Order: sequence, then C-alpha cells, then structure tokens
Amino acid sequence: MLFCPRRALLCVAAGLAALTIALSVDLSAADQWIEVKSKHFTAISNAGDRSTRNLLWQLEQMRGAMIALWSWARADLNKPLTVIVVKDENSMRALAPEYWEKRGAIHPASLWLSGADQHYLVMRADVEVDARPTTNPYITTYFSYAGLVFYQSADRDLPYWFERGFIGVLSNTIVRNDEILVGPLIPWHITGLREQGRLPFAKLLSVSRRSPEVRQASFVETFDAQSWALVHFLMFGDSGKRAPQLDAFIKMVNGGKDVSTAFAEALGTPDAIDSGLQLYVTRQLFQYRRIAIDVGVERGQFALRQMTPAESASARALFHAAMQRPTECRAAIAEARKADPNSAASYTAEGLLLDSEEKRDEAKAAYAKAVELGTSSAYAHYRLASLKWQPNPSQALLKEIEELLAKSIERNIRDAWSYAWLGDVRTSLGSPDGIALIRRAIALEPRAARHRLRAANILLFQGKAADARADAQAALVLAETDDERREAEELLARIAKAGV
Repeated sequence: MLFCPRRALLCVAAGLAALTIALSVDLSAADQWIEVKSKHFTAISNAGDRSTRNLLWQLEQMRGAMIALWSWARADLNKPLTVIVVKDENSMRALAPEYWEKRGAIHPASLWLSGADQHYLVMRADVEVDARPTTNPYITTYFSYAGLVFYQSADRDLPYWFERGFIGVLSNTIVRNDEILVGPLIPWHITGLREQGRLPFAKLLSVSRRSPEVRQASFVETFDAQSWALVHFLMFGDSGKRAPQLDAFIKMVNGGKDVSTAFAEALGTPDAIDSGLQLYVTRQLFQYRRIAIDVGVERGQFALRQMTPAESASARALFHAAMQRPTECRAAIAEARKADPNSAASYTAEGLLLDSEEKRDEAKAAYAKAVELGTSSAYAHYRLASLKWQPNPSQALLKEIEELLAKSIERNIRDAWSYAWLGDVRTSLGSPDGIALIRRAIALEPRAARHRLRAANILLFQGKAADARADAQAALVLAETDDERREAEELLARIAKAGV
C-alpha cells in the first residue's frame, strides 16, 4: 500500500534578450547579498535595496491583478518560490552561464526554473520595465509564474486553448507606479496570425496538453498566438461584453460540465465566435484592462536583512543544483562551507546535486546532515524519507519516516506529497487520521491522480469500498501516465471483487 512518488524537474523558461556579451565573472562573496521579504515573496539580491524592493512590489501587484481577474485563483504556490534579483548582465551570466556558452543563444533578462525543492524566478534589476510601455521585458517569466498558479487553481483540466491563452494575456502585465495594465497587445502574436495564418477553429478547440502536436515548436507558436487572441477577444473585445460569458463558461467546465455544451450555453456557437475572432485580429487598436495599484503594498515595509557569506553562497549552490551545473554548484558549496562548516543549506544543495547524479547513498548522507543541522528545506526531509524507504518496512522505520514527513509539513504547510505519504504511513501505524491527511493533499493538488489512488487504497483497506471506488474512478479520469491508468483500472477491478 505504501509507495513514494518521484517529483520531476520542470524546464527552464528564458526571458527576452538582454544587451551584449560581457566578460565571464564569478558571483563571489565580494557581492553584498541581501534578503528582502514582502507579504508573499522572498528575494535574495546583489542589486541593492531599492531595486529589489521595486521588483518585489511589482510581483505583489501582479499577484493582486491575477486574483482581481480570476476569483478562483489559488495564488499561493505549493512549492517555495525564491526570487533572485541580480544587478546586471554579468551577474546573470554567472548564475546561468549556459546562455552564454552557445553562440547565438538568447541572453535572458529573466529566467524561470522549477527544481525538485523550489521554484526560482531570476530577474535583472537593470532592465527598464517602462522602456517599451506596453510590452513586459519579463513576459516569459511571468508566463511561467501565471501558469503555475493557473494549474494549481483548477480542479480539473480546463480547455487547453483557454489555459495557454489566459496565461498569455496575464504574462504581458505592466506594473506602473499608479496603475497595472493587464492584456496589452503582444505584437509578435498578431504579426504571426496575420502573416502565417491560423489553425482551423475546430482544431484549436480540440487540442489538449496530451495532443502530439504540442511537441512541435511551429505548431505551439501558432496555437499560443491564436489562443491568446481568442481569450483576448473574449475578455476585451467590444468593451469586454463577453467577459462575464467567458467567466460563466469556465465555471461550468470547472464544475464538471461537458466543454462543448458549456461553450454553446455560455459563449454561443463556435462559428459565430470564429467569425468575430477573424475580424478582431485585423484591427489596429486593441483594448486592455487598467487596474488601480494596491496602495496597501508599501515597499518601505518589506523586511530586509544582510545575508551572511555562507547564506548567499548556499543559496547560489541550491540554484546551480537546480540548473544541473555541478561545477558551479560544488564551488558555491565549498565557498559556503569555508564561511560556515555547519551550513545546513549547503548540505541540502549537495543532496540535490548527488540526487541528480543518481548517487543515492551519498545523497542520503547529505540530506541526513542537512536535517541534523536543522535545514529549513521541506524537500530535504521528504527526500531523506524516500531514500530511507524499504519494502515491508518495520514499525521503527515507519516511525522514522513519519517524523521526517511531519517535519517536512512544518516547513511547508502546502506540501501535498508529504501530506499524502504521511497519511499512508499513519494508516499503516494504525492512526485514524491518515485519510484526512490525504484529503488535504487532494485539496492542494486536485488534479493529481496519485493522491486519489492513495485514498482509494486506504479506503478499500478500511472496508469502505464505495468511497474507494469514487476515488479510483476520479484517479482514472485524472491519470496522465500509463502506470496511473493501469493502477486505477486494477484497483477498480479489486473493488468490484469486493462486491461494489
């Protein structure tokens, strides 16, 4: 009944091109690094107080705009997000050298990276946001951030055209001192649709994240442009008259109604919408939404402290581990240990690096040292538990894993995987609260089939076959892999044997 899921690394998303190639430099202890905390974000920075506070303020406003536009948004990410603000191109190059190692590669103004333990958003402080008044220089990074919020906010798969289009609209959010602009024109999307054509409308509506075409770069480029245009048309066309209808459509689908039926009831016939969209992309002027800034978010109230050399080096080691840059990671770990031999974060970084190199025993030792030293990383506790796991575990081992998972949740109260596995372990230890912990995991990640499978297994074990069947059927619908589908089908067969 017990099992430990793996967490996959996501890809790096690069931002817009920066300026010119600079000489290679190291981000060393010579830089003064600070930590700045707003209500919802934490940043580390070598760019100074003012620039860092300003970029965090913009992110707070972006987050507020998403909630204002999207009443069902769950804007608190389930995995920690660290914002890294760097002062210039040299600092960006030291953090992400791979973008300067290949001739002709984009030199990013911003990066988005999801590692096993946390998300990273890296932004250059010397990029002038208002240089192009209606194009966000961090647009690709904002796209990734909005995408994570979108994915964890929906209780079920929403139409893929809406997902990509809505995230695209949000990505070009411009934060000014007195207002927020949501949805200004993305010029390359319009140019592409006018010059390279569009997909048949029925095809656009039928594409899903599992469609084979989404692996083709040229198809995705057209699909994203047309999805952006469709959502933009529905949100802002004709002074926004269709925006309430779009909201009604999404609520219907999120509530379980068939997509085609919901489209017809809320938006009208596909032919009518397609005709309106064809005219829309030919126009010269496009509307967007202006939202007043949240004056309650005051930059001067963000907490600030100087980071120690060990802290800044460990933070960079963690980032390099996520980037899978072993040379830079080990150099930063050595720098951290020189400043503080008991740097817990440096051992977490070492564990992540060794994990990526499939050195399980050495990774286990590094995570154990990090935990011993009091690491704040929830993932280090979770991963140490998984590396300690053995089939047919003893009661003593279950207790040890239980303690690690409980400490993981203490450090991240939104860690769905720790809740789910802890529920499994406590059930095996005879505790009655196991299913409640798994329900918490399902609430945090409603689209994860694996959590439903855990719940169904426990409920069947407890003799609650009808409830088990409901979760197993939900898992089958949500399954994204062949293994998940097979497990759900086998579980349903076992439940049927139980007489339900």
